[in-house]
Amino acid sequence: MKENRLWYASPAASWNEALPLGNGRLGMMVFGGVAEERIQLNEESVWTGWECPDYDNPDTAEHLGEIRRLIFAGNYSEAQELCNRWLVCRGQGHHDSSSAFGSYQTAGDLYLSFGSPAVEDIPENYTRDLTLDEGRATVSFGSEKPTIREYFVSPTHNTAVIRVTGCSAEPAIRYERENTAILPGKNEISAIAYLPTKFALLIRWDYEEKSGTLTVFVTAATSYKSDRDPVGECRETLSKAMLAGADELRRDTRAYFSDLLGRCSISLGSPEEKRKLPTDRRLAEHPDDPGLAELYFNYGRYLLIGASSPVGKLPSNLQGIWCGEYAPAWSADFHININIQMDYWFAEVCGLPELEEPFFDLIRMIAKAGEHTARVTYRCPGWVAHFDTNPWGYTALGCNPVYGAFAAAGAWCLRHVKERWLYGGNRDFLREFYPVIRGAAEFFQAYLVRDPRTGYLVTAPASSPENSFISPNDGHVVNVCAGPTMDTSIIRELFAFCVDAAEALGTDAEFADGIRKTAHQLPPLRIGKYGQIMEWSEDFDEAEPGHRHMSHLYGLHPGSEITPSTPALFEAARKTIERRLVHGGGHTGWSRAWIVNFFARLCDGNAARENLTALFEKSTLPNLFDTHPPFQIDGNFGGTAGITEMLLQSHDGCVHVLPALPDAWANGCFEGLRARGGFTVSAAWEDGKVVWCRVDGEDGKAVKVRIGDEVVEAKGEYLWERER
Repeated sequence: MKENRLWYASPAASWNEALPLGNGRLGMMVFGGVAEERIQLNEESVWTGWECPDYDNPDTAEHLGEIRRLIFAGNYSEAQELCNRWLVCRGQGHHDSSSAFGSYQTAGDLYLSFGSPAVEDIPENYTRDLTLDEGRATVSFGSEKPTIREYFVSPTHNTAVIRVTGCSAEPAIRYERENTAILPGKNEISAIAYLPTKFALLIRWDYEEKSGTLTVFVTAATSYKSDRDPVGECRETLSKAMLAGADELRRDTRAYFSDLLGRCSISLGSPEEKRKLPTDRRLAEHPDDPGLAELYFNYGRYLLIGASSPVGKLPSNLQGIWCGEYAPAWSADFHININIQMDYWFAEVCGLPELEEPFFDLIRMIAKAGEHTARVTYRCPGWVAHFDTNPWGYTALGCNPVYGAFAAAGAWCLRHVKERWLYGGNRDFLREFYPVIRGAAEFFQAYLVRDPRTGYLVTAPASSPENSFISPNDGHVVNVCAGPTMDTSIIRELFAFCVDAAEALGTDAEFADGIRKTAHQLPPLRIGKYGQIMEWSEDFDEAEPGHRHMSHLYGLHPGSEITPSTPALFEAARKTIERRLVHGGGHTGWSRAWIVNFFARLCDGNAARENLTALFEKSTLPNLFDTHPPFQIDGNFGGTAGITEMLLQSHDGCVHVLPALPDAWANGCFEGLRARGGFTVSAAWEDGKVVWCRVDGEDGKAVKVRIGDEVVEAKGEYLWERER
């Protein structure tokens, strides 16, 4: 039996217990109330704010020389003071919903009031569930004439549907949203707001008194990136949806989720008695259940399908698409210093590449906007983006250098372009993106400066995302430095990708040769006094040894610089993680999820599972949403990626089957996982040993496959079976 269903024996007591539905553009959270049902709504582009290039600080460039001089002289505290003044964006109000940067917001709440029974009573046979491969939630209760409610969001018709059967009378329907003009009509509610983009929402319903059936249709739109009036767009959308009918919309929703979720599967096994428990009890009582990990894997893929549409305007944000607030934490924006990247870590390996299209659109946008930032802020060619962005392509520095001076964030985004190329080999895609890749490399070739203490080319001033160290000359806590390890790892990867892309496309040989020479002058990864990978160019003491960010391990994951082929670094990476954990690391959901991936890359399945269990125990809400706290969806996606890394890896020159299988997952199988090079892999195992493995690829294309201690060469359609 597949682990494809979340279910609960009571209504949601809070937003953190409600069930998410979405099609990448529209979202809703289902509470399952009895006397009154609340459905919280979202639309991907309901953002305050506006396009504003004035955040770029033209005063930064003239102070770079002085800051660098202080850094290279070891006067980090003085350099910090200058950076606090000059290595920041212009203007205030970042992460303020009233500022130009803006904030993602709720699209409001729809209420259906049924009158009885009393709200606090849970009726007989109450069940609230979410069936993942149907994209459908249901609420049912009663025995003789049960009330059944179903909820889904059609991807084809961009319409949310609520159907209720068993109504004793027509319910009262209302919609609420702050600062919004709400216009009730006959069997219709329309709403308009200005964010300042124009936002429109339309609700229409039909009630059949004879059968006691209510059907509600909801859609929403904004004027973001559109020359259409969102009011007219909503009316046209609902007219077509209602003409097609709820049954047709249900069928197309089910077909969409079934197809995308069906592209791959895993089976880890779970006792039947644990499957019978409501999901919140199962999470609380059996966080180490292998079946819960299987459900979490399926749920993570379901959430990405619901948060990121190939025809959507925006990628998954910090909360996917689901947000119940007007001023959510961190604006529910697009953090590009790990969070949005983590959202898409598993898209390629799980056969969901089209869901990355909105992310690629965002990369194109910030590359264009980042040309202004590179020129104004640093007086450099090419483009640069820092730690976060918004729907208008914000690329400026942040308000504080501790997080906002991370200039390699845009280059990190390009790793996903590289992964698309490695998995799919599409030259047209690579050719289209080559100017963006080149532009990022061009910026760093100009921005890098030679450290007179080492002779290496480094970024300066720079920071290791959100972390700080103790300045050795005065004991002050600072964060600005020269050549942090994450910057160097990302730039080394970017330069190599730029050279490979130029060679694959047969173009730009002179530029590629210059980039290759520059790459050779970057500092290597180094091991520090605790046996750890050094985070900074010097072996500083951390101000917070258990910090949530582990940026210096980029080369272990998601990069491929640290592998079993580099044994000293491989062991140092393990010591780095252990040191973080001993000091309380992994205390946020996304951070713990990253640790799962780290241990998977270290081929330590038991440690990976231990941290996956900790993710469930400490950072997972009753509806299986990840919590930072508060809710932040990247932990869901990072945990899902970690599970795939435990079962299949292909980053180190071969396809490795079950590289990090924990003892507790002794029997199982997976089908349809993808490997770099365009291969699809399926396998089954018993007692921790692979019993068969199938590798499907293009005819004549060969790949090395590691199964246990054996390495074989697969070509075309290859089947490996263990001798009995």
